[in-house]
Amino acid sequence: MAIRKREFKTGVKWFVDVYYPDGRRIRRIVGSKKQAEEIERRLSNKIAEGKWELSDTNITFHELLLEYLEYAKASKSEKTYGIDKYRIEAHLLPYFADMPIKSITPHMIDNYKSKRVREEASNNTVNHELVNLSHMMKMAVRWQYIDRNPVSSVERLRVSKQPPRFLSLEEIEKLTEASKESYIYPIVMTALHTGLRKSELLNLKLTDIDFDQLIITIQAKKDWHTKNYRSRIAFITPVLYDVLQEHIKQQFDSGIKSEYVFTYRGKKIKGSIEDSLNTVVRKDLQCQSKMK
Repeated sequence: MAIRKREFKTGVKWFVDVYYPDGRRIRRIVGSKKQAEEIERRLSNKIAEGKWELSDTNITFHELLLEYLEYAKASKSEKTYGIDKYRIEAHLLPYFADMPIKSITPHMIDNYKSKRVREEASNNTVNHELVNLSHMMKMAVRWQYIDRNPVSSVERLRVSKQPPRFLSLEEIEKLTEASKESYIYPIVMTALHTGLRKSELLNLKLTDIDFDQLIITIQAKKDWHTKNYRSRIAFITPVLYDVLQEHIKQQFDSGIKSEYVFTYRGKKIKGSIEDSLNTVVRKDLQCQSKMK
């Protein structure tokens, strides 16, 4: 057994972490440390006397969340974990709170959907929250807290899919020309010639590039993974070959020793490059305006 303290958006919570003789792990959330110590003492006595009951496994949504977050932190990437944690704590937790998970029904979940729509959350956002809720309940089934996942019979909201927009040849020429003096130029060129996603570009390492075979391997790293955890290769075109060779040479000549291909002042790019991209676009528009 253990007593722990955790901070949530709703405030500080104390909880008792209990392992029963049948291997089940139960958590009880309380308001103060003193209450947690009292519950720990009482449960310890019950277990010692063999009086524990399986009915004690009727845990609340909040208690399930504590256990789920520990599982998710060890099983998901840091970025995915952070996004999921925010969605659950910001929206699902305030709604289901201390409701026993055995009492959560598809009708309640439909009511949650309606509430989020009234709050003007997009259909796509609500669907992501339902995915988070469904995975929590799926794990609750695996951990034998409930018999079935109540989200499995809940329909997702309809989301209209917009076809991707491709740049025209004229737009590509303008983009490459305007970005030539920017640090994002080699990123832009690699994206155009390979179709790599932004996260794949920013997590690309020098060891992923094989100039002899003319291929780039997109593969998972220790702190990042590809979509669906699958690796794949992209081919290096003659134009991209020259761009990457020049880019790597410039970094080496500048004393940059990063293991990542694309950096900002020698450091891995962890944030967004949209601001730099927008600057490049504005630069092109200003040039066009002066020409007129």
